Amino acid sequence: MKNILSNDRTITFIISLIIASGLWLLIKLTGDFQTDRQLLIHYQNLPVDKVLLNNSDSIIHVRTNMNGFNALSELITGETKWLEVDFSNAKYLSTKNGIKTYYLLSSTLAFAISETLQTTEIFVSVRPDSLFIYFESLASKKIKVELNIDLSLSPRYKQYRPFQVVPDSIRVFGTPTALETIQKIGTEKLSFVNLDHSIDTNVYLAKHAKELTFEKEKIRMKIAIEEFTESKLKLPIFPKLKAGMRYKVFPSEATVTYQVALKDYSKIQLSDFLLEALPDSIQTGKLHLKLSKQPENIIIGTIQPSEAEYIILK
Repeated sequence: MKNILSNDRTITFIISLIIASGLWLLIKLTGDFQTDRQLLIHYQNLPVDKVLLNNSDSIIHVRTNMNGFNALSELITGETKWLEVDFSNAKYLSTKNGIKTYYLLSSTLAFAISETLQTTEIFVSVRPDSLFIYFESLASKKIKVELNIDLSLSPRYKQYRPFQVVPDSIRVFGTPTALETIQKIGTEKLSFVNLDHSIDTNVYLAKHAKELTFEKEKIRMKIAIEEFTESKLKLPIFPKLKAGMRYKVFPSEATVTYQVALKDYSKIQLSDFLLEALPDSIQTGKLHLKLSKQPENIIIGTIQPSEAEYIILK
């Protein structure tokens, strides 16, 4: 073998053969080839109230004319490609034994196929000529959405109104057995530290069993936060005693301490409050003070004094 390779004629022949083979391959690759491509189908925008059955078409075969260099590259890489198919373009065909059948003409997927292949190949044929998609309807029920939240506020800041969740309940789809396992759904864990501003954002629902499908994957959450200040008012006391009775109340006024949002401070009026005095069922002459009317979005601190006394006049 060593003697053969040391022969100048042999070496020249081998080099010439390699060059000739390379030129032949180069000439061949500059031409066009027909190739069969297999694309896996991924359906988008599927209805949430139905389950996609396994016998739905999941592969599409595409025959194309392509450049030899591209064909060689595809052969070497062997990459699996997914074709994104929008189900909202499918047409209803029939229902039999609870199974709904839809179809989609493959000819309508030319642009999507071009985007997937990312080449300027010419399509010769696409098989099958129609995609058939089969669904089975699911049972459903409505469940409550609950926020999963840890919240701490900066000093002087308070929650202005209760949390708002939109929607506060959603419909969930699944088999009757799977639906029995869920009564409510939480959101992803949220944490806010030293919050000093309102929040209005979308929040994803927590992960759930694969057998269940939700009409929404996220909800809108609103947290109203305002800076508060403390204020006081002297209010007249209105005893709730028997009609026709003459009496005198000591004291005749009480001081109510409350916290109010700065933006509402100037809106608070004396007429927004009603301080009533209820007779003690045990001690004669004692009255317990209670606010029966107050503005919304304020936080009552103290009522001083918390009790009053009365005497009956003859």
